[in-house]
Amino acid sequence: MSKDDVGNKSGTIWLLLSDKGKLSIREIGEFTNCKDSLIFLALGWLLREDKVRIIDMNGVLHVELKKCVSELYY
Repeated sequence: MSKDDVGNKSGTIWLLLSDKGKLSIREIGEFTNCKDSLIFLALGWLLREDKVRIIDMNGVLHVELKKCVSELYY
């Protein structure tokens, strides 16, 4: 697995979250057919870029996109 693989999967997950909204880690896996390790690496990438937030809902991790500034004011 290369840095490019993780970056590409980050983009795939970002687009998925943009389309579907908040998803659990399991749902991301079901939609992408990716191994958990690649999902977690891609989410780490998106977290580092401050693009997503992780929410613990009764022990189940959910991921959602952060709102961009323009969405907050318009």
